[in-house]
Amino acid sequence: MTKSASSRAHVPDLYLDVEVPERIQDLWFRWEGAEWRRMRHMGTNNLFPPDQRYSVRPPRELCALHHEHWVGYRNMNYDPVSGNRWPGGAGSPFIPVGRDLNRVSEERRCEWDEKASGQMLLIETICLSGTSPQCSPNAGSPDAELTT
Repeated sequence: MTKSASSRAHVPDLYLDVEVPERIQDLWFRWEGAEWRRMRHMGTNNLFPPDQRYSVRPPRELCALHHEHWVGYRNMNYDPVSGNRWPGGAGSPFIPVGRDLNRVSEERRCEWDEKASGQMLLIETICLSGTSPQCSPNAGSPDAELTT
């Protein structure tokens, strides 16, 4: 089995009754594949598509520290009980007046999904740029030099 064929072992031929293009099959477990799936949901008038973060695999090249942060953001989920917005966002408790609370909850869930995905992608970009001081072998040790 070729590398391409083995990496496609769990990629469906159809997704939401749409044939998965070959280029997307190659990127199924990356952000491009997640965005393609999200757009398929939007194409069916699903304004609140399911979160795609858990289908994206971290790049093998991530250092241990950035991998830990990447997984941390992947595991940050919206709590429908509290209804809190993304950390640091205004209006954390539910205060919608005259609106459908289920819709507000779905909007906030999607907000969490999008922002957590954005942070995961940012972590990848920083780590893979090769310029992050956190990627050094002694990063985090007491003897590590402070860099600006």
